[in-house]
Order: sequence, then structure tokens, then C-alpha cells
Amino acid sequence: MSWLVPSLPSLGWSRAQPTPASQGYQQEEEEDLDVPPPFPLPESHQRSQAPPISGPKSDPAPSLSVAPPSPTQEPAEPPSDLNIAILPDATPLGNMAPPPSTTVKPAFGIQAAEAPVKKTKGRGKVALTPGHSALDWARLTSSGKDLRGTGPGFLRVTMDELKKHKTREDAWSVFNGKVYNITPYIPFHPGGEDELMRVAGRDGTKLFMLTHSWVNMEFMLQECMVGVLVRG
Repeated sequence: MSWLVPSLPSLGWSRAQPTPASQGYQQEEEEDLDVPPPFPLPESHQRSQAPPISGPKSDPAPSLSVAPPSPTQEPAEPPSDLNIAILPDATPLGNMAPPPSTTVKPAFGIQAAEAPVKKTKGRGKVALTPGHSALDWARLTSSGKDLRGTGPGFLRVTMDELKKHKTREDAWSVFNGKVYNITPYIPFHPGGEDELMRVAGRDGTKLFMLTHSWVNMEFMLQECMVGVLVRG
């Protein structure tokens, strides 16, 4: 008759075996107990004021823009010579003498030495008396009048003889080795009688070349030629 009674499940309770997942959860909870709490705490005042943690800074990308040109600088102006203090006129105090003037222009840097200016004596023409112009002299030389004063022919004149003729009434001179009677030409000389008398009684070649080198003296005094100079 036992086979007619169906078998019923056992009503006995058995302890359920823990699953592997629940075992791992329990193990994690036991391990979390040994972990120290974070500092600062998540809800603490220190964590609310902590600066945000930023990642590593990356270098900025190189820029290919061209920098603007630098402003040009104007050249510095040299110090002006007019930068000199102008002081008022010194007034004496009682019996005291005024101080020396200090308004003299200072010398800036190295000053070039001023070359001395050589003064030359100007040669001016003198006013000739009427009838003694260059045209009048040309008429006199072509008139046929004896301007030599020694008669016909030429003389051989020594230096001793030449020195005897040095007055305004009787003046001889030598130019380029030739002796001339310059007495009739004295009032016609544009530079004056005194200048012409400087060569009376001596050799006037050097002075003539320094003052009248462009003048054709031989043509101008050809009618006044006395002779030639003999040295010795």
C-alpha cells in the first residue's frame, strides 16, 4: 500500500549555503573596515575649499604670426651751444667790485685751432693828374721825343753807374738785364710815384715780376732804354 501514497517533500529546513557573490561582498566589507578614512572627508570644509586638481599643462602651440616692427628711434641731438646760462648784469655791492663775467661761451669738445689770417697789403691805383693816362703815355712814346736822355746808341752800364741815378729828376732801373730811364714814366705810373721810385738805382726785376708779371714792360718802355747792365 505504500506505493499508493505519494511521496511528500521533506518538511525539514536546511541552512542555505551562501553563494560565492555574497561571500565576496562580506569579504569586501571586512576589508573596508581596515582602510583609513579619506582626508579630508568628502563632506568636510577643507574639501569644499580645495582648489581643483588640474592636469599637466601643455606647452602652447607655436604661433606663426609676425611680430610688429619695433618703433624707430630718432637720433639723439648733439648738445646745443646755446645751452648757456645768461646771467644778469653784475651790480657792485657797496665798495666791492663786481665779480668777473661767467657768460663766456664754453668750449665743447676739441676745438680746431684757428689759422692766423695773413693780412696782405692791398695795391690800389692812385689818381693820376690830367694828361698822364695810359693813352697819353702811348702818344708820348710815339711822338719821337728823346726819352732816353743819353743821346743816340746804347750804353754798357755798371752797377756803380746805376746807383748814381736814383732821384725823381734822374732815375734809372734794370729789368731783365736791360737799363731803362724811368724818369719820364714816373707821373704815368698807375701805382703812384713812390712805388716806382722803389726800384730807382737798382735791379727791379724781382719786384716787377711779383706785382706786374702780366705787363709787357719791354714794349711799354722800349723808347726809354739806355743800354744793358754789365756786372763786374
